[in-house]
Amino acid sequence: MGRTVVILGASYASLPVAHYLLKYTSTKIEGLKVIIVAPNTHLFWAVASIRAIVPDLFDDGKVSLPLAPAFTQYPSDKYELVHGKATNVNPSANTVDILLNDENSSRTIQYDDLIIATGSSIKHSMPFKTLSTTPETLASLHDWSSRIKSAQSIIIAGAGMTGVELAGELGQEYSLKNLKEITLICDDTLPFSSRFNDAFRKTAKRELERLGVKVMTQTKLVSLPTQNTKTVSLMPTTTKGEKTYTVQADLVIPTFGIVPNTEFLPKSWLDTNGFIKQSPKGLKVEGTKNVYVLGDAGNLEAPTAKNADTQAVWFAKAFEKRLLGGEEEEEYKPDPMVVAAVSIGRNKGAGQAGGWKIWGWIIWYMKARYLGTDYAEAYVRGERTVLVKKW
Repeated sequence: MGRTVVILGASYASLPVAHYLLKYTSTKIEGLKVIIVAPNTHLFWAVASIRAIVPDLFDDGKVSLPLAPAFTQYPSDKYELVHGKATNVNPSANTVDILLNDENSSRTIQYDDLIIATGSSIKHSMPFKTLSTTPETLASLHDWSSRIKSAQSIIIAGAGMTGVELAGELGQEYSLKNLKEITLICDDTLPFSSRFNDAFRKTAKRELERLGVKVMTQTKLVSLPTQNTKTVSLMPTTTKGEKTYTVQADLVIPTFGIVPNTEFLPKSWLDTNGFIKQSPKGLKVEGTKNVYVLGDAGNLEAPTAKNADTQAVWFAKAFEKRLLGGEEEEEYKPDPMVVAAVSIGRNKGAGQAGGWKIWGWIIWYMKARYLGTDYAEAYVRGERTVLVKKW
């Protein structure tokens, strides 16, 4: 008797699981079929988006890798790639409705097990993560690259991981050479949130300033400027009330706000922020028996590539045991250690592991040089994950 596993999403949390099930699990379970549903035909290597958005640094092939060739290594009856977007899940019928990419047809797929790994998006449809279809993602990336090329003064709003790394790329390419004015706005006294230690945060700020980036602290963006104005409204975070002021900039790049891609799911599955209620028991959706969630869409851990990868690696093996007759669902244990590895331009970096500082040259060697593009093709082929070199 066959068993159908449907995976929603084709990115960091889902691809390793799909490859593991096809490469290993399908040889142990007769009739296992994996159906991967996602609107993107290519994996968008989001880790490198902060460099790909800068004009003339990366071509599309560095960050957009085709999915179909990576699965031809498996028997054609063992898998299916469906390019479309999930619009509804019916847990009582074990079905998921798909609007196919041509938008003129739809399909309902029956599943025995459903894995939701639809990830998240950045507010304002910024191309630092996949934007639905591959052409849509690349078109947005090209559009922002063109805007950066023509702008002389650029404000980056948001001093989280994406904002700091983008500021580093633009700083090395432009402000270090006095070609453009680059400003990073952060709402605290230092970049990043207070969950990170001050040594790491101060290092990031210092390295950005060495690249000529102006770091405006204790400031937040009031609203994005309209397309026809260069006036940007800001507000100090140290004062109460509506005390705003304006500055001039050719371009504002928002890098803040994570939105989970879960709008198609039953509301009872979601928390107040729209993330899926994710149980540590098997990484199931709370209250379900055969629906699982991995990566950014779940609420068990912060939405990072590291956490998505760790969950995927753990889940693939635990799920296989479950399919082979394991009586009890294993429990996933989140890692409480605070870890960060931030590239700051192509030659510098800053990092933290627990209470320890990671030296900048280590971050350069591990991340900043290539931003993972040196192993992205092996990742898509299922030969490794972000953190596991042999998969």
